[in-house]
Amino acid sequence: MIFTSDLTWILLLPVLGAGAVIATPKSIARWLALLFTAATFALSLVIFLRIAFNGFNFGSLNDLPDSINLPWINITLASIHFRIDYFVGVDGLSLPMVILNALLTMLAVIGGWERARVKEYMALLLVLETGVMGVFLSLDLLLFFLFWEVELAPMFLLIGIWGNEAIKHGMPGRIYSAWKFLLYTFFGSVFMLIGILVLYFRQGGTTASMVYLAQHLISGTTSFLGITIGLQLLTFLLIFLAFAIKIPMFPFHTWLPDAHTDAPTEVSVILAGILLKMGAYGLIRICFTLLPVGLHQFSGWLAVLAVINILYGAGICLVQTDMKKLIAYSSVSHMGIILLGVAAAAASGSMVFRTAALTGATIQMFSHGVITGMLFFCVGVIYDHAHTREIAIFGGVAKRMPLLATLFTFAGLASLGLPGLAGFVAEYITFTGSFRIWTVITAVSVLTMILTASYLLWMLKRVFYGPFNIKWNWLPDANVREAIPLLVLAAFIVFVGVYPAILVNVITPSLAHILHVATTAVVGP
Repeated sequence: MIFTSDLTWILLLPVLGAGAVIATPKSIARWLALLFTAATFALSLVIFLRIAFNGFNFGSLNDLPDSINLPWINITLASIHFRIDYFVGVDGLSLPMVILNALLTMLAVIGGWERARVKEYMALLLVLETGVMGVFLSLDLLLFFLFWEVELAPMFLLIGIWGNEAIKHGMPGRIYSAWKFLLYTFFGSVFMLIGILVLYFRQGGTTASMVYLAQHLISGTTSFLGITIGLQLLTFLLIFLAFAIKIPMFPFHTWLPDAHTDAPTEVSVILAGILLKMGAYGLIRICFTLLPVGLHQFSGWLAVLAVINILYGAGICLVQTDMKKLIAYSSVSHMGIILLGVAAAAASGSMVFRTAALTGATIQMFSHGVITGMLFFCVGVIYDHAHTREIAIFGGVAKRMPLLATLFTFAGLASLGLPGLAGFVAEYITFTGSFRIWTVITAVSVLTMILTASYLLWMLKRVFYGPFNIKWNWLPDANVREAIPLLVLAAFIVFVGVYPAILVNVITPSLAHILHVATTAVVGP
């Protein structure tokens, strides 16, 4: 039964691909990696189309359109009983992330075609795809944690082996940044595991099913460091810390610029496009669904942290000299918009505006993935040709790179929220919904978008426009292989920007269920 499920195969295909890549010659390995990632992407679209043709009901945690639930581990150690089920499924919240992961990994394989030690590089990308896919598909909390940890190893190796050799703090930057990423994430994982075990044992220690736990919310108070605190709030804070680090939320964001600066281009694409969304997805799937009272009690602080993210990320972009670091800090700012949407949805107020805020935040997860992925691919192209990312030493290179200049400008306009593109849809809906809940905070956040336009247009002007620096008279434009990921992501950005209804209709049932459960838990039936 397990191998008849399409969800099992969407997890297995990348792992099988990794094995095939390692076992074959380099000339074949690249094509096998592309074949397996393309098959995974195609399977994700098949799942989407099958659900769409069956009434376009993408369901919720309480009404899964596609799932499989089988017993896996069931052991008793002394008086402690552990049960982990192979419970995976998709609904309107997870399926867009599954498709995004499959899409960006496939494009990353194309982008990394010429990497050194390409077999190992491709194999690790495929293993990473499985780990991230498992996070989005898992509906058992302990299985979720297992996949959350699986993702660490390939990402650590991808940065640590293929990253930047420039010396940083007395060691190669790739080593420094890989360890920093690992330690930050592992630190958060420890607290998340404690929170998950609290949930598991508090509810009887018989199942870690998210479906069951959403229907049997924990309650009561506990004493922590001599302070009486709601059990939901304490558990929320434990689990939320891991998600806050991954998002990344200020002040836990410092690993991200280092990781981006020292990681290969394709790894930066996966990191910004997918891994940051693991934190945002966990915040909505686990914290909002299973710990709504704790999130409600923390919502005011979350709104404050969100506006700090937005302000700080945008402000620090204005002083960056490295294109990659600028885009990394822009991710800190844009992920703050997701935090703001969740904070508004978790607070008290009109259900209409709370729903709008959460809808915008969820669309932002997808939009930011494709936009920032395109931006990093653009930086990768110019770095591969010019071997530098320093903004100040370019000037007028659109004369030599017209295709890249056009696509880079397009991605920049999408990132700053130009109407008609995906970034505008997500930000407009989020700010419209959150304004009625957190008026002052939202107003400040909206004004910060001026800074976003400033740093993006400033970078584009200095690199591509203005007087031509004849030093770059030899610079070639993006070739066909380099242009393919850019054109594909540009198509997605336009499609979501022009026709956002398809994404809204997919996620609405899931978000409606989450908000209903949360509202009932906070204010009563």
